[in-house]
Amino acid sequence: ACSFCQNKTFTTGGEGGMVTTDDEDLAWQARSFRDHGYDVKERLGLLELEQKLPYIHNVVGWNYRMTEMQSAIGLAELERIDTWNLPNRKRNCRIIIEAIKDLPQVKYVPVDTEERQNGWYVMAFSLNIENMNCDISQFVAACGAEGAPCWKVFWPQCHTERAYKEHNAFGKSGFPFKSKEYSNPESVDYSKVEVPNAIWHQSYTFTWSP
Repeated sequence: ACSFCQNKTFTTGGEGGMVTTDDEDLAWQARSFRDHGYDVKERLGLLELEQKLPYIHNVVGWNYRMTEMQSAIGLAELERIDTWNLPNRKRNCRIIIEAIKDLPQVKYVPVDTEERQNGWYVMAFSLNIENMNCDISQFVAACGAEGAPCWKVFWPQCHTERAYKEHNAFGKSGFPFKSKEYSNPESVDYSKVEVPNAIWHQSYTFTWSP
């Protein structure tokens, strides 16, 4: 699955996304789920049905359909993703990485390997904050003031969100935190979670959009 949100590598000018699969049955199920649970395959022949059966539901679904405008933007973006979008992102990233990778303040830069290629949604750099006269928040603010906006890791750690700390769920069911599938539902305790790597990046890492 991938996102088409406005700041992603590939966008449709707003929200949206795509699920890919090589299983035809799963593909039809996904189409149905995103279209109110309609039997989408059956509805393809709606004109032949002469609107006798306009609503055919086999499951309960959602309205996750993209608009015609979003689809048009997406198709136009798709046509140039290999000739304009990705080449420009790679070029911009290469220029920036080459310019700053040897600076003593830079600890880690993004790298490509034979096994892994960056999509360059964002570029993430980690700094030697101990060798600098500012913290990561001050550095990000200074870059923005110079016309080069960047971002630190500003998302809270997921397990510290109220939804998880207080087990806030749908209705009064307590699901999924008190699901019957747990042998001991009360064992879902996020207060014991430790995420040292995530905490480190909050103080040392920033991102740029290429």
